[in-house]
Amino acid sequence: MFDLGLKETFFVLRKTKGNKKYIFKHFFRLPTEQDWVKYHLARNFMGLSKGKDTFEFANVMQKEDLAFWDNLIVRAEGYLHQSKDLMTLEDWKEKIPVDHKLNAIGGFLIFNREELPESELIETEGYDLAGGGQETELVFDAVQDGASRQVKFYFMQPEMEDFMIFNRLASKMQVVRTKQRNVSELRVPADIRPFVKLFDKLITKVVGYGFGGKELMKAEEWKIKIDAYHKREAIRELFTASQLEEEAGN
Repeated sequence: MFDLGLKETFFVLRKTKGNKKYIFKHFFRLPTEQDWVKYHLARNFMGLSKGKDTFEFANVMQKEDLAFWDNLIVRAEGYLHQSKDLMTLEDWKEKIPVDHKLNAIGGFLIFNREELPESELIETEGYDLAGGGQETELVFDAVQDGASRQVKFYFMQPEMEDFMIFNRLASKMQVVRTKQRNVSELRVPADIRPFVKLFDKLITKVVGYGFGGKELMKAEEWKIKIDAYHKREAIRELFTASQLEEEAGN
């Protein structure tokens, strides 16, 4: 059960050096929806247009990942500095390697859709649109305190208006003029709030979330408490899953 009532969570890193294996734990406070909004808005930079035919693209997301780590980190375990616990130093954050920080904050982004292997799928004909045919189930794996937690979402069938909203969100791009002549910034708006709004509209039931050791059952509870990033990723998968697969050659 994925516990939404935790005040902090940790992510485990492992490193081998010679014949020794080291285990580190990074402890973070749980991100609020505003933390996620700020994080995604800061990652919307794609590149620059220079002149008429020149475009430059750069990956600047790692900078925001480091800022996210610095914003959420509470403490870390497994590190020494001159044989002393790293936590005894005031500047302990600065001494942790950058790659450790990036890998640890990446734990929040481990939210993968779980699918049955192709060998276990049963091919059948006649998709029944009555009753349960109008509901979509999506299963995800999320990491919390070093372990994978399975959560399930059940969505009603999106309407055409919902598809139009999602497609606008997924394809929107902005060109922003800069003070430098012939140079414009290309941006993809990354505000997660419209995705959260779509989630709250289409969700009918969730399974696998808890709060204080108890499973969340009432809609007014889990709609408020479920992590905004989980909502965003679930909605992205919902609209992907809603597209019918086309077999090669047909």
